[in-house]
Amino acid sequence: MDYTITELSEGEAVVTFADGAWANVPVLTEDTKETFEERVQGYATKLPQSNPAWIAASQTGSITQIEFEANAVVTPASDDDNPAWLNARIAAYGDPRSQIEFITENGMAAWQEEVENIKLAHPRP
Repeated sequence: MDYTITELSEGEAVVTFADGAWANVPVLTEDTKETFEERVQGYATKLPQSNPAWIAASQTGSITQIEFEANAVVTPASDDDNPAWLNARIAAYGDPRSQIEFITENGMAAWQEEVENIKLAHPRP
């Protein structure tokens, strides 16, 4: 989708899209055109998706219910199941309470920049 940077300030660009939507997109000093455009893509208006032809309003169906075993033990995934880069990001983000505190004290734009810095420090392979 085509975009135009309509305003540029310290650490932020106002991007307007071809469909008239707009977004405040963080700009990091280490950005390349490619990394900035990847971030812009996350703000772009999502293209409408149609439903598959087989589904319709007022459609009925029947399913087989799976019986739940009363003594079944559900084991949540552990951090050992995560790749190292993801565990490093999770540790850097901190718990939800500290994230909310950061946003409250510094604002959402600062948090988005912090997230970008964490992702740059701990890249996905």
